[in-house]
Amino acid sequence: MDSGKHKRSRKRKFKSNSVSNNGLSSNQFGRRIARQHKLVARTLGRTPPGVAFMGSARTRPGNPYYDVNIEAAKAVAALGFPIYHGGGPGQMEASAIGAAQSGAKSIALCLRLARKEEVFGPHDQAVWFDDFSPRVDTLRRFGSMAMVFFPGGIGTMHEAMSMIDNIMQKKAPVRPIIFFEPVADKPYWQGLFDWLKNVVMAVGLLKAEDIPFVHIVRSVDELVAVIKAHNQLS
Repeated sequence: MDSGKHKRSRKRKFKSNSVSNNGLSSNQFGRRIARQHKLVARTLGRTPPGVAFMGSARTRPGNPYYDVNIEAAKAVAALGFPIYHGGGPGQMEASAIGAAQSGAKSIALCLRLARKEEVFGPHDQAVWFDDFSPRVDTLRRFGSMAMVFFPGGIGTMHEAMSMIDNIMQKKAPVRPIIFFEPVADKPYWQGLFDWLKNVVMAVGLLKAEDIPFVHIVRSVDELVAVIKAHNQLS
């Protein structure tokens, strides 16, 4: 029978010291993330924002993606911007070389992985991260003039989609998010945008007006023009 009295629902207590898969408690993991943000503040506190370049670690000199990336970073750095990159091999190294050739600052935001810790390419400053999230946060903060995505895999896609979503949700200031097609007759990014248009937008889950800050460029001149227009440079 219903006695007219409602039983109080039990409140589950959140255990802040519960252990995650990486062997750290929630409190320990939170402190580790906070330490990485404090390290950024100490290391880059007086460094101006610039343009972030991202792309695959798997390319090498002679690959058109790598070679065009050097010229692109060099041209953007000539506008007076520091170049932020991931500090790894491949496209990240190419970005560092381009920045150095232009005499601009090359700043490496490195992620500790299973391989030997090494910063690839010339760099003026380097910050090492243990986790993806503070590294992406730092790219979002310091790459506020523009973000350039050369061909890459899952990691590059993660960074690109994270940046687009942050801007869409007004969690980051608007800046050009630029996808660079280095080889005209072998498009790399176009398939992604065809899918967004023909599938995602077609069923109403995204609108073109949601992402007016996203660009595909096919030349260094076009890249420079987009960045100059956004930052009101003559």
